[in-house]
Amino acid sequence: MKHAFQSLAATVMLASGAAASASSAIGLITPGEIYSGSQYTLGFEFSALNHQVVTSLGAYDEDSDGLAGRAFVGLWDTDGNLLTSVTIGAGTSGTLDGTFRYATIAPFALTVGKHYIVGAFEPGDNATSWATGQGGTAALNANLNYYGDRYSNFDSAFSFPSETSGTNGAWLGGNFVIESGAVPEPASWALMLTGFGALGVAMRRRRWPVSLAARP
Repeated sequence: MKHAFQSLAATVMLASGAAASASSAIGLITPGEIYSGSQYTLGFEFSALNHQVVTSLGAYDEDSDGLAGRAFVGLWDTDGNLLTSVTIGAGTSGTLDGTFRYATIAPFALTVGKHYIVGAFEPGDNATSWATGQGGTAALNANLNYYGDRYSNFDSAFSFPSETSGTNGAWLGGNFVIESGAVPEPASWALMLTGFGALGVAMRRRRWPVSLAARP
């Protein structure tokens, strides 16, 4: 019974995402060329290699000292459908992580292998880049594939980043945070409920000895 309980408990913990860990998509080490972010919605295209949940969207904060104005950040599919978005207030209202300020969203589960585009419109702030021919170095999240930079047409508004200048790098712009196993999939919930039910039946059927201290 003890070993069965331990095995079941471990299964339930894995199914429920008990070991979820958060990490950003791009950790900027050194910025590329700095320029105004007022004309484009800037970001990059990516896909998830395994089950991941987006929990926050972020925008570049040049000096990590607060945004001069509001930033608008979105996540799209490649057909241009806006899947989720957030507005990050001016100043230090967003949560700072490295050179990005984030705001939380309702957890959004990524479909493994599907392409997505993240982008930010920062009309009052500067933007930068990584590996677009303008310099910049970054640490990339190993749970993602990266397909190239994305930007919107010259429209000075928050809009779908439909354009790309190459298959490398990212305009920064937008960023996001993912968590591995943050939200159980339906199959995981079913496993959890089945496990708890089986455990309850087993405990009702178990006739415990008078002294538990004598048991190994």
